[in-house]
Amino acid sequence: MDQEQLSKFIREELILQRVKIESYLLPYINLRLTSQITIPAEFPNGAKMGQIIDEKARPFMSKLQTIKDSRKKMEDIRDLKKFLNESFKEVVEASETYKEHCRWAESLGLNKYPYQVRPTVQEIYYFKKPSVRRELRKLMNEREKLRKKAQRNPNPKLGGISLAYPEEFHEKWILKMGKLLGYPECCSRRYAKDRVSGINVEKRAANQLNKKITEQEQIDPYAYPFNYFFPCEPSCENALNLGNNLNSSLGDFDPRIGSIYEEILIDNLNMVLKQPEIIKRYVKRLETN
Repeated sequence: MDQEQLSKFIREELILQRVKIESYLLPYINLRLTSQITIPAEFPNGAKMGQIIDEKARPFMSKLQTIKDSRKKMEDIRDLKKFLNESFKEVVEASETYKEHCRWAESLGLNKYPYQVRPTVQEIYYFKKPSVRRELRKLMNEREKLRKKAQRNPNPKLGGISLAYPEEFHEKWILKMGKLLGYPECCSRRYAKDRVSGINVEKRAANQLNKKITEQEQIDPYAYPFNYFFPCEPSCENALNLGNNLNSSLGDFDPRIGSIYEEILIDNLNMVLKQPEIIKRYVKRLETN
């Protein structure tokens, strides 16, 4: 990537600054095996896209609430899913934002692996090594099996989130994905142990930070190298080393990128503090729907 292309990438308004670095540049300069972006949530205009799809689906949702016959309801649910899939393609995949993401991935020589989490939510994994595609395919096949199993035998103790993301409650799956995403093993193990034990990871991580804030202890943002990453401890040496190493390498790549990443680290830390409330609203929405 020459200076002109990098400057253009930094100025690109259709990709969030955090996504540019964590999801594109880190795998591009071989600092991360693979990265993940969730769309449309991680688009600058993602909230608006979600609102448009919700408005389109509102008549279907209203109709579903009036249907009493179980067979008829199942048929209409299938129709709704089909409609949502089509709406996702029209609103998200046909958007200039989506196309620009694809153009930059191609320009940087990144491979991509899309996975449709739900009709209106897609994950895209970016990577350089062709062998990563094989690993991702295996993990997503396992994910599908876990989802089917959860639908057949739901665990009422874990709530709606276990149906939406049952893979989050399987230790081996979490550890494999954590390794691909470049997370420290100790942090992935703590995350997996908490999830499987029914501990709210987001609340645990936020409480750890709040305790340090209350006790006026210093918090190092380098322990939060990625968005939606929860270190086993705010002072985890492996997470701190990772954050410092990434920042140093990005700074060597280009000082502008290093400066942007330092701001992103602070944003990642603050996002951990906000996560319990975000998850609470998400779970409520899942259970309502």
